[in-house]
Amino acid sequence: MRSSLRTKIALISHGIDFDIDMFAATSRRYYENTYGYCITNRNVKREHRIPQVLLLGDELVVSVLRREGSPWRLRFEGDRLALYYEDEYRQDVDLPEALPFFGKTLKDGARTDDVISAYGAVTPGFFLYPDCHYFDKGKPCGFCSLRKARHTVGKPLVTELSRERVMETTQIIQNSGWNIPMITNTCGTPPDDEGTRRAILEPLQAIRDARAPGIRMHVLAHPPNDFHLIDEYKAAGVTSIAFNLEVYGREDFARICPGKDQHYGYDRWWDALEYAKDVFGPYEVYCGLVWGVEPIQSSMEGMEAILSRGIGLATNVFHADPGSVMAKHPHPSEDDIIALAQWEEKLYQKYPKANTIYDISMRNTIDWEIHNHYMESAK
Repeated sequence: MRSSLRTKIALISHGIDFDIDMFAATSRRYYENTYGYCITNRNVKREHRIPQVLLLGDELVVSVLRREGSPWRLRFEGDRLALYYEDEYRQDVDLPEALPFFGKTLKDGARTDDVISAYGAVTPGFFLYPDCHYFDKGKPCGFCSLRKARHTVGKPLVTELSRERVMETTQIIQNSGWNIPMITNTCGTPPDDEGTRRAILEPLQAIRDARAPGIRMHVLAHPPNDFHLIDEYKAAGVTSIAFNLEVYGREDFARICPGKDQHYGYDRWWDALEYAKDVFGPYEVYCGLVWGVEPIQSSMEGMEAILSRGIGLATNVFHADPGSVMAKHPHPSEDDIIALAQWEEKLYQKYPKANTIYDISMRNTIDWEIHNHYMESAK
């Protein structure tokens, strides 16, 4: 395993300890965490200016999970940002570049910061319908802090995404000079399919009509009740789609994601994935699992169950978010993450047509690193 990946795994597992105010005084411009759909740090305020990710070198980024008491520590040494393990210096890290499509004003007066979301360090997109009706039913997924984030530290997001606003914003993204291979759209969960058509499909159609040829469009959404709506996603220009089961074990799924289980159903979720595969093609449909919320063996079985069906795999490592049901659940250990990574490496060898959603390192997953042979030692 490359040392860069080992460091990333350690930082995801243990988090990083640092003075919560250490970034507030710096004059450097960088991509700050906007807490658009989750709260990854306790007692945080936007004015703390905590970065979205750290750049580890070797093309890797990692989420900034501030955890008091972690053996991993971060501090400024002059202009350098130094990473320590206990009292031993390990390496310098860097801050993510400020994104050029933020800081603009649309014709209707809205700020692009309140319209655009960004994923990882570089990937632009939209957060469509930033809410989930399972919170209203008292049955959110246990790891989710979306409602808490939206009501507290999360950046303000416009809720009205007119066709004109979306098209203008898409053009700003494309004309920013940034490399834009994909526009990613994370979607909340409206209460019904008609809500999905209004709040999600209509903006997607506007992106389709404004985007340049060759730019892919990915969507992460809850599967619909009427599967024909999946065909409508395809017609709206979506090139790949994810319906994240999150938890493979049936009983654990019911316990951790009670809304999904009781109001949609475990088996129906798989049916939706199969239908979507017929619409988008093999490995253009993805299913996400969260490592660390169920037994390792169950996650391993789930990873193969997904890939063996011609469905792409999208994993994420659990982080205990304030305001979530599982706020006190422990992060998975380094050994557990490594064991799951070794299994995923074998699965990518067994299913060579499988790919990752993003062709770049993302903050709280190591799918791209595994797919790109970081489990092997650097040559």
